Amino acid sequence: MNAETPAAPAAKSKKVVSANPADRYSNAGPSPDPWARCALIEYGGDRSYAWTVRERVIHTPAAETGRTEQQLLKSLATPGRTEAGLAFICQMLAMVGSAKSVPALAPLLQDAKTTEAARYALQHITGPEADAAFLAALGTLTGNAKAGLIGSIGVRGDTAAKSALTAIKDAATEPAIVREAATRALARIATFKV
Repeated sequence: MNAETPAAPAAKSKKVVSANPADRYSNAGPSPDPWARCALIEYGGDRSYAWTVRERVIHTPAAETGRTEQQLLKSLATPGRTEAGLAFICQMLAMVGSAKSVPALAPLLQDAKTTEAARYALQHITGPEADAAFLAALGTLTGNAKAGLIGSIGVRGDTAAKSALTAIKDAATEPAIVREAATRALARIATFKV
């Protein structure tokens, strides 16, 4: 009789160590953090990280919106953040942002390059903190950016802005687009009940 030789033990595979549980079966290494990567997206580029974050934001239970908001604010502060990344993060903050987001968004209102994205987020954040940020930015912008900011104030119905908007409406030094925006904002604010 032939004595069977035992089979050689199978080679042990190296265990991948990752903070992400989904990575433990992967040989590709740890997955990048989608919260950080969404700040670096480019227009026309891969948006898979943004899609992941968007799905998480949309499906955030009400009790966890504060945590989601903090993740987005951390993403907003990502070094090398792109214009597309900023726009995306502000769109997400429009869904879950609160007064806690205002200090990070307010400085963005004062720059013509970033005011549009910041306005989008802040327009959806209720409370006097956002109203104050809009009023503070009025003196820093000109032209179309200022007209857009005034439009946001009108959409929010901030009655405290009436005197500032009246002064802008009547200022001959302001371009027509800005004066017209102030006129429309005042008309809209007049329809809000105090």
